[in-house]
Amino acid sequence: MKISTITTFIICILIILTSCRCTSGSSSDADGNSIYYWRTTFTLNEAERRFLKEHAIDKIYVRFFDVDNNWQSGIGDEVTPEGTIKFIDSIPEGVEIVPTIYITTSAIELMQLKEDLYAEKIYKRINAMCRRNSIPFKEIQFDCDWTKGTCKPFFTLCEEMKSYMDSTQMLSSTIRLHQLTQTPPPVDKGVLMVYNTGNLMELTTNNSIFSRRDIEPYLRDNRLENYELPLDVAYPTYGWSIVYHPGNDKYIFDRLMKRTDFSSFPVLKKIGKNMYEATTEVNFDPSNEKWDRIYEGCRVKVERPSASEILEVKTMIDQRLNNKPHANILYHLDETQFKHYSDNEINKIYSRN
Repeated sequence: MKISTITTFIICILIILTSCRCTSGSSSDADGNSIYYWRTTFTLNEAERRFLKEHAIDKIYVRFFDVDNNWQSGIGDEVTPEGTIKFIDSIPEGVEIVPTIYITTSAIELMQLKEDLYAEKIYKRINAMCRRNSIPFKEIQFDCDWTKGTCKPFFTLCEEMKSYMDSTQMLSSTIRLHQLTQTPPPVDKGVLMVYNTGNLMELTTNNSIFSRRDIEPYLRDNRLENYELPLDVAYPTYGWSIVYHPGNDKYIFDRLMKRTDFSSFPVLKKIGKNMYEATTEVNFDPSNEKWDRIYEGCRVKVERPSASEILEVKTMIDQRLNNKPHANILYHLDETQFKHYSDNEINKIYSRN
């Protein structure tokens, strides 16, 4: 009788421990899909709500605000929140919101030796925004392009941030491809950003958003396989246009434009597969004269990765992460962007091998 009782007890303990191992770790183990939301007002149209439902998206990484050096505003060398999002619309039922904070490298430099102060400010601001909008949160994400020179204050900020979070909350960080060769930040998990991989400043760059030629070198030498941090992977489902104006001996980067369809503007002469040149001055939107006006001689390059290009790179990454559970995340939730991809293509990007 005693032996039977002890055996039963041991079996129960083993079941509990096995259950713990299966449910612990990153949210990559969840069945749902994730997507980024990168606008300054949270409002969803019917197509966007339908997109969330049809693709079983139950987590949205929402940019809450930027943390930047405010010298451009004339305030001086101060680290301040910029571009805070306004929640106008309701959160879809059953969807988790992850407050995501973009931190500039200049802000990180100014935070040095004051990381605890800024961690407290950031956490309190997130907490207040979530309370005001009735948003429970289990995860916070930092998005920062830290380098060898700025990793120390960023890592310290992460450590201080975790001290303000409770044991049920997770801190994650974006990981850019060039950061795979460096020590991971002290967070619970990372999201590998497989986009914005090329130099958009150069007219000759084929596609600055996404290019296998730019990505593949960062996947060599088992960098991804040996990276000591659980990783999810984010892929781009967006496009943009880049405007360049003529300089003395080369075309110079001017700005980005969201518009990518110029079929109704014959003054933009197509001179290449994804390149146009303005034969005269044109204003696409009179209500936004400053940013939608292009002058004669300017060139416009349209960039958007195709689903086949994304899936080709995804296959490479999936092979390297074969034994590591990971979720695939889309950037970002916007009907004007995801309408360029079929539902079947989106499902293939989300699929987990």
